[in-house]
Amino acid sequence: MPTISKITVQKKAKQRYNIYVLDRQIERYSFSVDEDILINYNLRKGMELDEAAMKEIAEADEAKKTFHLAVHYLSFRMRSEKEMKEYLVKKEREESHISQAIQRLNSEGLIDDLAFSHAFVRSKVNQGFIGPTKLKQQLYEKGVAEKHIESALSEYDVEWEINRLQRWKDKQDRKSGIVKDSKQQQLKKWQTQLMTKGFSYEAISQLMRTFTDEKNNEEEREALAYQGEKLFRTYKKRYTEPFELKQKMIQALYRKGFSFDDCKAYVDEQMRGMSE
Repeated sequence: MPTISKITVQKKAKQRYNIYVLDRQIERYSFSVDEDILINYNLRKGMELDEAAMKEIAEADEAKKTFHLAVHYLSFRMRSEKEMKEYLVKKEREESHISQAIQRLNSEGLIDDLAFSHAFVRSKVNQGFIGPTKLKQQLYEKGVAEKHIESALSEYDVEWEINRLQRWKDKQDRKSGIVKDSKQQQLKKWQTQLMTKGFSYEAISQLMRTFTDEKNNEEEREALAYQGEKLFRTYKKRYTEPFELKQKMIQALYRKGFSFDDCKAYVDEQMRGMSE
């Protein structure tokens, strides 16, 4: 029966040990183990190891490697249980070892989906512009249970959304230059953008009502002039007959969200200027 003849510390991994055995008077390297495995199995020089014992020790060491991989993965940031399982599967660890590792991580509080969901939401909200709907979707994708998601998002209600959207709108107002879009077109763009960011329809609708009340006629005329000049430069080359040019201009501006009366008045004025 093979007997442990020598135990040495690995040079690049001080927590791992190389086990050498004497088998039929020939010393050879047999396997390596983690320090915890060395202690748990009381491995020592002169100890006899049969095939079953070595297989058991190797199994325990592989389980230990899986746990170490999990802890290393946690060193970068918190993880959900699903994220951890997917990572260990990707690393081709044994299913039984993955289950053992996750069970231990849970028992030691190293994995906690409730704490993870709260930390995830706080981080996302602090780092970027994102709404509860998208946060909920992202947590679902990470395998977090519904009750934990609801807990994490409990303070981010419609009132919070409205305040967040108002700050966002104030920022847009400060950096806006020439008004390029009609009120209607701007509303559509913002609605699409904010829905994509994960804000609720209720909160967006309230912001849109505020925007509708605030945008004045002068800004609408400014946007109409900007879009009209662009269209005239293109359409004058395409439509040489005045009536057709007028109709195409009105239709195009109307599709951009301006009122029919404003479109007609603007185009009539431009057409008079062309004929003079």
